Amino acid sequence: MRIVQNTFAFIWLLWGAVVFMAVVAPLTIIYFFVLTIGGKKYSMKCVWVNCRYASPLILRLIGIRMKIYGAEKIDPTRTYVFVSNHRAQIDIISNAAAVPVPIRFLAKSEVKYIPLFGFMVKMLGIMVDRKSKESREKSFQYMAEAIGKGESLFIYPEGTRNRTDESIKEFKDGAFRVAILAQAPIAVQTLVNTRELNDPRKFHLLPGTVELYWSKPIETIGLTIEDIPELKEKVKSEMLRHLQQKNK
Repeated sequence: MRIVQNTFAFIWLLWGAVVFMAVVAPLTIIYFFVLTIGGKKYSMKCVWVNCRYASPLILRLIGIRMKIYGAEKIDPTRTYVFVSNHRAQIDIISNAAAVPVPIRFLAKSEVKYIPLFGFMVKMLGIMVDRKSKESREKSFQYMAEAIGKGESLFIYPEGTRNRTDESIKEFKDGAFRVAILAQAPIAVQTLVNTRELNDPRKFHLLPGTVELYWSKPIETIGLTIEDIPELKEKVKSEMLRHLQQKNK
């Protein structure tokens, strides 16, 4: 029975890759011409198309439904630093499909090598080479500028996918540093079951339901850089609370 399930999960992963590229390829071409002709001012509109239409479409075509809890806690008129746990490839699409506003997202530089998708990320997101201090500082500057223009950010505080057996990896400082300096609230998403559908440690994708929980945004007004450790613990506690409730 396990062999049958693993074979199906592998075939479904191939189907998911075909669907992803079929949606991403034409959008990348369209965005290239829009941004070349109209300029960077249209980049957030392109991002919004990804969040509002492309991501839900991809999820639907690969048989994944979303249940979103607590969406009423997020005020779409405010600027946020959005954060989430990260345990699977489908997290990115799931996170994007759930946000109520367009987001400027931070992506690791390795993403640029993914055909077409990497090019889209370079056009619309903020790239960072975590091994380079210069790149980290430059990306932080871009993030600060985006927040200053009223653009919300999306950052995985773990930095990359969690392939360990731990529920959450150690957080980096970046998301919390930029939120404090901008005095912007942190909006916390928790994905509780994406690994069951899409385990990053093997070639594996299954149709099913993704559950996403919003926590009440954490305000940063009055906080300083010295408060980063405490702020990280608050966010981690919120994520663990939802993950542990699901596992009961």
